[in-house]
Amino acid sequence: MSHEIGIGFEASADPRVVRITMTRDGRPWLRSFVRSSGPVLRASGDALLCFGLLPAIELGCRLRIDAPVDRGLIASSAAVQRMVAGWTPGCRPVEVTAQPADSTYPGDRGHGVFFSAGVDSSYSLATNRGQLDGLVTVIGCDVDPADHGRAAWLAETIRQVAEAYRIEPIVLETDLPAQIHPYLGWIEYHGSMLAGLRHLLADRFATMRVAASADEATMWDLPWGSHPGLDPQLGTAAAPILLDGLVSRPEKIARVLEEPVLLEHLRVCYHGGPNCGTCEKCMLTRICLDVLGGGCRLPSFPGEPPPLNGRALRIADTSVRNDRIVLRAAAVRVGGHERLVAAIDAAITEFDRRRPTLARRLQLKERLRVWRHRRRFAHIEAERPEIAAWAREENARTDGRVPVGTVFTTDETRVLEAIDAYAGSHNLPSRIAVVREALSKLLDIRAP
Repeated sequence: MSHEIGIGFEASADPRVVRITMTRDGRPWLRSFVRSSGPVLRASGDALLCFGLLPAIELGCRLRIDAPVDRGLIASSAAVQRMVAGWTPGCRPVEVTAQPADSTYPGDRGHGVFFSAGVDSSYSLATNRGQLDGLVTVIGCDVDPADHGRAAWLAETIRQVAEAYRIEPIVLETDLPAQIHPYLGWIEYHGSMLAGLRHLLADRFATMRVAASADEATMWDLPWGSHPGLDPQLGTAAAPILLDGLVSRPEKIARVLEEPVLLEHLRVCYHGGPNCGTCEKCMLTRICLDVLGGGCRLPSFPGEPPPLNGRALRIADTSVRNDRIVLRAAAVRVGGHERLVAAIDAAITEFDRRRPTLARRLQLKERLRVWRHRRRFAHIEAERPEIAAWAREENARTDGRVPVGTVFTTDETRVLEAIDAYAGSHNLPSRIAVVREALSKLLDIRAP
């Protein structure tokens, strides 16, 4: 029998903060938050469906939503389930229980775009600037909200861009990606999570744009968390989601080159902070900028570009292959990039040779991913039920102020068993008492 995931909101005294709870068969599982720097957040069942649907599919669980959901979204979520389950071996559509409702919104809403300062969202801002009145940046995706220095840097970056374009900067902080990550990766989850955030902002924005990750020719065949077959289905008639910019990456970079402010603040690094200049994404972006005429205008990249490295041109899927073809055509047209053209040709040849093997590996990788996530989800109740009880007791005792972990590796389980054994042999009442005694001995602290 499958498990049931329940998702709902806790009461919040601050209208700019929502607190999300997830349960497993009625027992506490995860807690998360979303905090807005400006607009009031709408505690919407539409957001809960988006936050909970893909984890439920991944884990093979029924989904119960403890708030009314737009009846159109309930209907369109069936198409989302069919597409996601079709991508992922071992997954199938799940039962969703929610009270259908008809949503109403204020009449004076604006138009926003999710903006990370990357190539994709910079292109969306550049091409839609006349229609937008809000930039929404999420801290908690590639920047940890607890990393206050990097979070403040990103918020300031967005503020400067928004000021230059005379639109409102909105920063959302959340730990939801980190909470979900043990059970569903960012690649698979990011589109539905952004859709949920969009619905939290539905009283502020009539339309919300999400920047596409690839061009239209290849994105339909790409199993990706944000997708032309998913994002619009996760919106509603009165709160639509627009997937924007279905063009190749070199074409997007060419457009960003026309926007000095966006070029100055361009952020592409794998490490989430200021561009390092040497990771694969930084190197590839610098190559594109150089070919397209922006090589001498790289204020957001440190130092001189490193020598051409074939690893920056590696091809992982058909979308990346198409980007390389567009880049190659630009390099041939400009001239003087013979080594780059040869390196792209070699990368395309290698990808085409390995494509059948890569497809089989991807299928195996997807099966292993789902197995690993489901095993992890089942582990706490199946193997260590007392840990679940402890987590519930601690959450109740601290009123959620202290996060309690719910995922334990084999090594962590052995540590807990050792703590339990020590507590039993030394007449200590709890694990906390064991930790307190260990710290007192380690730090040479004596009780008064």
